[in-house]
Amino acid sequence: MNQHRELRPARQTPRGPVRRVAALMLATALLTVAGALPAHADVPLGWDPEQQPVDGLHVLWIVLAIIGGILLIVAAVYIPAAARGEDIRPGAARAIEAEWFGGPRKGHDELAAPDDAESQAGGASGRW
Repeated sequence: MNQHRELRPARQTPRGPVRRVAALMLATALLTVAGALPAHADVPLGWDPEQQPVDGLHVLWIVLAIIGGILLIVAAVYIPAAARGEDIRPGAARAIEAEWFGGPRKGHDELAAPDDAESQAGGASGRW
């Protein structure tokens, strides 16, 4: 019988990336603590030390108003597209056509060319 074992290299752990991640985490923790040190300041003179607590219903109305505003914006974007019959599902293929706002109704390749030297058609004249 064959009694010899194959020699395999010892499995090594990648220490470089582990050390970099540990150094990054340590630096982040130290910077967070160092940034929080100035927060131990006194209360400004104009603030009332005995402020009244905020009513929960008032907070609820503010949160609902923010959510309602977001829903109004989303509706203002999606409802016109849905009314035109566009596919508004995320990731749907869209055929985007070039559009010239304020341009002529016919294609841009059909623009009128200048007829003579005094014609105003055809674009910029290059004169002051």
